[in-house]
Amino acid sequence: MKRPWLTVLLALTAAACGGGAPKPGGAPEWHPPSELLDKYADKTGIVTRAAIEAGLRADFGAADKNHDGCLNEEEARAVNEARWKAAASTTSPLIDFLHNGCIDFDEFAAEPLSVFEQLDRNGDGRLTPDELHPGHKASSQSAP
Repeated sequence: MKRPWLTVLLALTAAACGGGAPKPGGAPEWHPPSELLDKYADKTGIVTRAAIEAGLRADFGAADKNHDGCLNEEEARAVNEARWKAAASTTSPLIDFLHNGCIDFDEFAAEPLSVFEQLDRNGDGRLTPDELHPGHKASSQSAP
């Protein structure tokens, strides 16, 4: 006895698994991790470790709604959601790595400071636009 329903089911399954172009708005646009630091750049595009630390302290203070020096689950969720909306591909969620029910400033600042340290290869405590965006060509340059 033939099973036409099985053939139809297999055909539909194969069609559903087919590739095709990604749907607009499906996958988030890719952003380099260095974008985490862009908002701390001065008007010349230079980012200093001091500027990042000051900016991160201000960001942490704004996220710490009850001003206890600790982000609770609700505060961390709000930060994670805002980060995801801003730049999904560069986002690493805030995680309570110490498992103490609190995300302190060190945990909050770990990712951007780590990116800064990786990019600051000469260890001078500042990132020029070329260090911040390696491989990015200035818009004033023309192609040969």
